Amino acid sequence: MKSLTLRVRIALVSAGLTAAGAVLIGLTAVGAATGNSPVITAVVIVSLLGFAVSWVLSGRLVDGVARLTAAGRRAVDGDYTVRTGIGGPSDVADASESLNHLIDRLRSALEEGGSERIRLSSILNTMTDGVLVVDEDGIVELVNPAAIAMLDAPPEFRAGDRMVTLNRDHEVLRVVTDCVHERTPAHGQVELLGSRRLLNVAAVPLTGEALVDEPARTMSRALVLLTDLTELRRVDVTRTEFVTNASHELRTPLAAIRASAETLQLGALTDPDAAYDFLDRINDNVLRMEDIITEMLELSRLETGQAPMHLAPISLHDVVMEEVDRLRPVAERAGIALSSDSTDELPAITADRSMASQVVSNLLSNAIYASDEGAEVSVAASRTPEGVELSVTDNGRGIEAEYIPHVFERFYKADASRSDGGTGIGLAIVKHIAQAHGGDVSVESASGRGSTFTVTFPLTKGFEIDPDTRSEGPANEDIA
Repeated sequence: MKSLTLRVRIALVSAGLTAAGAVLIGLTAVGAATGNSPVITAVVIVSLLGFAVSWVLSGRLVDGVARLTAAGRRAVDGDYTVRTGIGGPSDVADASESLNHLIDRLRSALEEGGSERIRLSSILNTMTDGVLVVDEDGIVELVNPAAIAMLDAPPEFRAGDRMVTLNRDHEVLRVVTDCVHERTPAHGQVELLGSRRLLNVAAVPLTGEALVDEPARTMSRALVLLTDLTELRRVDVTRTEFVTNASHELRTPLAAIRASAETLQLGALTDPDAAYDFLDRINDNVLRMEDIITEMLELSRLETGQAPMHLAPISLHDVVMEEVDRLRPVAERAGIALSSDSTDELPAITADRSMASQVVSNLLSNAIYASDEGAEVSVAASRTPEGVELSVTDNGRGIEAEYIPHVFERFYKADASRSDGGTGIGLAIVKHIAQAHGGDVSVESASGRGSTFTVTFPLTKGFEIDPDTRSEGPANEDIA
């Protein structure tokens, strides 16, 4: 049977006590009139029992209400594990069960909301673009680490601070202010004065309650997205510079070819010695143009992963000696001493032989071009814990410190490291070939003190090179 409501039960208890009181008064009067003391005694006992029962019931009611009140207060204070501990078939127990269920639902809702906040925070913290929310009073309600880094904010900056303490750049503030007050999207490209960082600033209007911990109020806000365009601008500049440099490199041999051809047309053909000299010049410049175009195409294939690789165990020592012998006449004509320090006892490396030859050739050519007459260029190959290391050292002009971080970048050309006929992509080709083989490349240099370029190749595991068949190995592994 369903329990009676609390109000009904209290009314019944009150009515019972009232009836018992009336009966007590009547029986007492009867007993007094008849002189029947046992009746009086019975009436007193019944009355006391009724009072005791009422007292117990009211005590349980008061205790249950107190428990409910205490549990509710603890839940308000944030303790969502609290339980009232009231059971049994009573209205207070029903209220207790409802309160417990309400607390459970509140805890679940808060946990779900907390998980959503954690996910949102994780997304914002890992974004490479900067995100801010700024209100109409200039308060930054939300900001992620990327935005703080892009705007060079002070380390003590926190959400809830003013926008002007995050960044004082006039153009950034203008975009945000226009969006907030005009309630229309705004954007602009901003170059920060200090870091020279180029940012794209895009802001869209938002409306709703503030995000900071203060009384809720409806206001206009701006969601601001910051995108760092510095690297894109640098790549665009280097590509433009490359086109300019490549055009200049091609124009030089073309001009020489044209001059030689015009001289022949003007009568040099009648002088055999002069004619052969001009034809040699034409041939040399044609070969120069072929080299430039070949390097450009090779770099393009390497960058796009379209260069085929025929991998096999090879001897780096053999490759080094072949390239030294090939380039020695070039070094001698420039008055440069070329030497090698390599041993045929080096372990094998897994590499494309033609690419390994190109690495050695490019590094040696770069060293020769970067050195003046009387300089020395040496190449060494040695074993390291990681693999086999190739080093090319010169005591030439060296590289200025500002150029060192960029010497291996594609389309980059520094005067000290890529002059005297270089296209500016030879070292970029070296880097791409080394990385395609699982190796790496580095440089140590100082202006006026020469340079050392180092390339590492991982070892071939499971192969031993026979001195008589050093360049042979198992079937090649072709990688397109």
